[in-house]
Amino acid sequence: MRFSTKLLAVLFLAVPAAAHAQGKNASSGDAQVGFTVAEQHIIEVYFSSHPIAVQPLPPGIVKRLQRGKPLPPGIAKQQVPAALAEELSHRDDGTTLEVTIFGDRIVLLEASGLIVDVLEGVFGG
Repeated sequence: MRFSTKLLAVLFLAVPAAAHAQGKNASSGDAQVGFTVAEQHIIEVYFSSHPIAVQPLPPGIVKRLQRGKPLPPGIAKQQVPAALAEELSHRDDGTTLEVTIFGDRIVLLEASGLIVDVLEGVFGG
C-alpha cells in the first residue's frame, strides 16, 4: 500500500512535467504552451539583426506580467515588426496568439488577453 501511494505520487507529478516539456497543455493535450524553441530562435535572430531601443518595465509591472494572468492595465504594447509577426503567425495547432512588445519583454497573448509566455533578455542588456 505504501509503495503504490508513492508510485502514484511520482506519476502524478511526472505527467504534467512531461506534457510541458513536450510543449503540450496537460489539460487539453494538444495546445502549444508558450513560445516554441523555434519561435524563440526566430525572435532572437530577428532582434540581433534589427535592434530596437526599449525601456525596462517598472518593477511593479514586471511582477504582474506573468503567465496565466491578464495584461496589467495602463501599459502600452508595441506591435512587433510586420516581418517578424509574419514569421511567427503560423502555428500547427491552429491557435490564434498575438506577439507584442511590452517594455523590454516579448509577450505572447491569447485572444482573450491572457499572458501565455514572456521572453526576457531578447533586446540585450
